[in-house]
Amino acid sequence: MQKYVKGKEKFSYGFAAIGSFMIANVIASYLSYFLTDILLVSTAFVSVLMTVARIWDMLNDPLMGVLIDRTKTPQGKMRPYIKAGAFLIFFVSVFMFLPISDANPVLKMVFATVMYLAFDTAYTVVDVPFMGLMSIATPDDKERSSLLSFYVTLGSFGTVATILLLPIFQSFLPEKWVYFALALCVGIIAFAGYMSLYKNSKERYSSQTEKISIKDMFKTAAQNKPMVLTLLTSMLASPRYLLMLSAAYISTYVIKIPGMSSGTVLVLLYVVVGAGMFAGILLTPPVYKRIGFKRTTLLFGSIGGVCLALAFFIGKANYYAAMPFMTLGGLGLGAYNTLPYPMVGDSLNYLEWKTGKRMEGVCFSWNSFVTKFNNAAAAILLSVGLVVFKFVQPVVPGEPLEQSELTITGLYALVTLIPAISFFISLVPAALNSYTGKRREFIQEELAKRKSATENALAPVLADTCPENSETPVEAEANISDAASSYADSSATTASEVSR
Repeated sequence: MQKYVKGKEKFSYGFAAIGSFMIANVIASYLSYFLTDILLVSTAFVSVLMTVARIWDMLNDPLMGVLIDRTKTPQGKMRPYIKAGAFLIFFVSVFMFLPISDANPVLKMVFATVMYLAFDTAYTVVDVPFMGLMSIATPDDKERSSLLSFYVTLGSFGTVATILLLPIFQSFLPEKWVYFALALCVGIIAFAGYMSLYKNSKERYSSQTEKISIKDMFKTAAQNKPMVLTLLTSMLASPRYLLMLSAAYISTYVIKIPGMSSGTVLVLLYVVVGAGMFAGILLTPPVYKRIGFKRTTLLFGSIGGVCLALAFFIGKANYYAAMPFMTLGGLGLGAYNTLPYPMVGDSLNYLEWKTGKRMEGVCFSWNSFVTKFNNAAAAILLSVGLVVFKFVQPVVPGEPLEQSELTITGLYALVTLIPAISFFISLVPAALNSYTGKRREFIQEELAKRKSATENALAPVLADTCPENSETPVEAEANISDAASSYADSSATTASEVSR
């Protein structure tokens, strides 16, 4: 198999993935805690903010995908946005966690709203083309899946890095400045990673879709049933993100170990869950390759659900005895965080087989949207949980108050029982996904034959465009495009009949 992505280019993908996961994890893991315990804004406001951000997400991710698919520049259609997004991410990182806790309450809420929406926009600008770039970096399906798995694996190290950095900053900085310093450090790393990717990456297998209307783009993407079921599976299991989002609260208010600071307990929790998560990330690609998306999802989803449910009931008696089950529950978290990337990449073949179009930008924009939806849904659940379980906010930034038994039990349920239930629910759409096994092989073989036939069908047109022919270059290009479109349309009709 020919290798297209190697050397500096592959290193740049890994470097950018680390930066991307680092900045995303800082926001996902610490923003809610920063808003309630450092900035001292109300939990009700945090819930409203997360909801508003999701409405904005419903607009900016798909629109970004449309914009990408209609872009044509000398640098490609993905890379220019990665460069622009690198600067935006850095700007947001500088100001996102500015601890203006003494400011007017209204000013603090306005500041938090503007900065969170700015981050959401900046991350969309860079993340959607990043995902799409991996799908067009190589024409080889196996290398593309391998690159996507490489992205998730290296990116996960970035997640761990932010966890390890936190207690370091806590050791010499006042608590209110810890998250600002962390975000600034991570922003610099993310900027460097994205710029490295912009400089060293190549778009080798791209399609242009300027002539397709926006309505047709969404209509075509909606026909990608494997992608829709994959993303629905991920969305229904979005409470799994509570394991990371709630960890700062758990280490501060629930699990208290004598002689350990809350930051050290937080690292311990991340190690407990992270060990399982990493195992899930590493095991998923080979298991996926061997038994396919459907069975892999059912396997790891069941493990995650059962083990986290056991962790809740055992933890009510002894938190330490529940930790091994939280580690096993992390297998589901790692697998579910990995599975959508190769599956969405594979689903482009299904979409092309059925419709004659690939729509990389639009499809990966939906994947990006779902990732952010999952984080936001979990953040909303967390903020609602704080209200329902009667969480008592600090009066002084960074100085926690005692909590009731209801609050402690409720917070613990947020990282065990609620994610467990979501895993079980997510198994339903996973079980309905039929793009696996022999059917997947048949579609891939059929698509390969069709591409070969297309080349043969275009051969006479290409011959007619020789210099001795009277056609102008523009006319020749139009003839080639018409022939390709005509064949793609007829192939899509055939695929539609087969799928029925």
